[in-house]
Amino acid sequence: MPAGDARRWWNLKDTAELDGIVESAPAVRLGKVATCGCEPEPASPARRVADLLFLRGTLPEQFADEEVDAYVLPLLNEELRDALLDAFQPGDNDLPTLGAGDREEITIFLDKHMGARVLTTSRGEVIEARLDHRRSC
Repeated sequence: MPAGDARRWWNLKDTAELDGIVESAPAVRLGKVATCGCEPEPASPARRVADLLFLRGTLPEQFADEEVDAYVLPLLNEELRDALLDAFQPGDNDLPTLGAGDREEITIFLDKHMGARVLTTSRGEVIEARLDHRRSC
């Protein structure tokens, strides 16, 4: 992968090399993520997994077994697999309209692709969420 592509992916989701790889890579549906321009963004299992992978990709020196000082596509190992499945657990504050993917299917997918580099992307429609105006953002 060309230098800087991982950085461009995590910041812009736009790289010539990774675009092609991502398009043909195996994928599993995590669910929906809503954005509202507020902090924190609405919670969902997919949001937590995406946030976890973003942190692992953009702060690899805090998480990686390997010595790195640049952005990466995280390596799927047992520790990351367990962290992803923990992040995927339903939470009390999850926005109920954001359906999550099938946990068993995600577990099988992760086990099958152990040792691969992993990232998140949106391959589907864009969902616009309108939140109750009384909710503080």
